[in-house]
Amino acid sequence: MSSTVTSVFTFKVESTFDEWAAIFDSSEATRRHREFNIQPLYRGCSDEDPQKIIVIHQHPEGNIEKFIAANGDWMASHRVDLSTMEKSSWTWTDNRSVQFKAA
Repeated sequence: MSSTVTSVFTFKVESTFDEWAAIFDSSEATRRHREFNIQPLYRGCSDEDPQKIIVIHQHPEGNIEKFIAANGDWMASHRVDLSTMEKSSWTWTDNRSVQFKAA
């Protein structure tokens, strides 16, 4: 059973945020995200550098890597500088079934 992962990506674009966001918000991007069961949660740009983008997604474990492998060329064609991409992943575990013992 795979867990749900929240991924945080930052990267640079070679366009304006508004130009990039129009593509990210397009029906084509939505179709590509849905193909990998990826739910975009947030996108924005840095106050200090408007070409630095942050994107937060939720998805089944491993799906974002599959998405990038399948869509990297498409992303780059929209002026995303893939060499600047940084990712962190976050998961949540339901520990209600775990019993803790006092030391």
